[in-house]
Amino acid sequence: MTLAILGGEPTITVPHPHNPLTAVSPADSDAIIRYLRAADADFEDMTVLRELEEMLASFHGRRYCLLTNSGTSALHSAYFGLGLRPGDEVIAPTHTFPATVTALFSAGATPVLADCEVDTGNIDPGDVAAKITKRTKAVVVTHQWGHPVEMDALLRTARRHGLRVIEDASLAVGATYRGRRTGSFGDAAALSLSASKLIGGGVGGALLTNDRDVIDRALLLGQFSRSGNDLHLDGYRPYATTGYGHNYRIHVLAAVVAKARLERINDLIARRHARLGLLSELLREQDVVSPPVTRPYVHRGQWGGYIALYEPDRAKGVSLATFGRALVAEGLEVSPGGYHPLLHRTAVFSQPPSEYQASLHAAPLRRYREGDFPQAEHHADRQIGMPTFLGEPDELIEGYARAFVKVAHAIDELRQVTAVEGPAPSA
Repeated sequence: MTLAILGGEPTITVPHPHNPLTAVSPADSDAIIRYLRAADADFEDMTVLRELEEMLASFHGRRYCLLTNSGTSALHSAYFGLGLRPGDEVIAPTHTFPATVTALFSAGATPVLADCEVDTGNIDPGDVAAKITKRTKAVVVTHQWGHPVEMDALLRTARRHGLRVIEDASLAVGATYRGRRTGSFGDAAALSLSASKLIGGGVGGALLTNDRDVIDRALLLGQFSRSGNDLHLDGYRPYATTGYGHNYRIHVLAAVVAKARLERINDLIARRHARLGLLSELLREQDVVSPPVTRPYVHRGQWGGYIALYEPDRAKGVSLATFGRALVAEGLEVSPGGYHPLLHRTAVFSQPPSEYQASLHAAPLRRYREGDFPQAEHHADRQIGMPTFLGEPDELIEGYARAFVKVAHAIDELRQVTAVEGPAPSA
């Protein structure tokens, strides 16, 4: 068959988006309508918030949960709650969503970026150990795309050096590492409840911990309206009237939707795994692109992203950019180069802004260069981001796989396409 990029018929003609992650489902609408029609519906209602907090804490095996208006706010609340302050260094992955690390700016702490594993893209525990100094106070890890970090090695290093551990488990709700759920390992964990997450409420976040002091400090940081009733430690009560200046409270309707989704989370996870498992199986019919690695002792849970890896040594000189253009021409909705850049390649870390130190009372940001994180760069430069299918028909997933096989098997013909410099366009 002739490639679409060379004038042939595209494999898929279904209009985009193929995976409307942020769409409101009928079940979401029903939950909102039921709540609004209830006699006691109230935009200041705390009942549904506390119910969701209890459910999330129980689900993750934690004592406490505090809802916030975003995952970023949950991360800031965790960093502040753990007592991080200017001058403290926190080791963090260069391969993560920016908020995992940029929330440290508001805490005044200095992020120290670490390399990732070549196969999973998760933070490399060995590089974490190499980055520890006398100023290191904590390490934050992201369970990328739902694949848990190697927590045994990470926790051994943290305990040996007396470091606090924070998990960004936003992409890994329901994931397990050696039988234990992500979000239950660290001194604190943060979740995003944004629209694209399986338990998303449109906007929202959650802080999880077993430490009551962390929760009280987080209440004062961003939820003084709750702190008068919810503070447990007497030493903080004098500050309940004013708090510490932020408003991180979640909207009640976001909590309503997130609670309804959490009630059916096992079904949502099963549906996603069925579709992404099928995609991985079918992608093995070619060898130019490898499906994601999942280690035998982990379960990806929500599987918050699907990243296939391009194998340039099998592509006969065809660049990822050209291969990506061919996939887009076949009608696929893909992101050659992945969903987001490595942090050390962004401006804030490659050329830190001059006002950063003065405005946030923090130590100067470290400046990083290309080549500083070779494993992360090798991993990121092979990424092809895919939709994280949930309710789509098998025919669409099969069409994606057929398109990959079609392009891979026509790799010699694809060499006719003149590669244009720069990243391939996303569909």
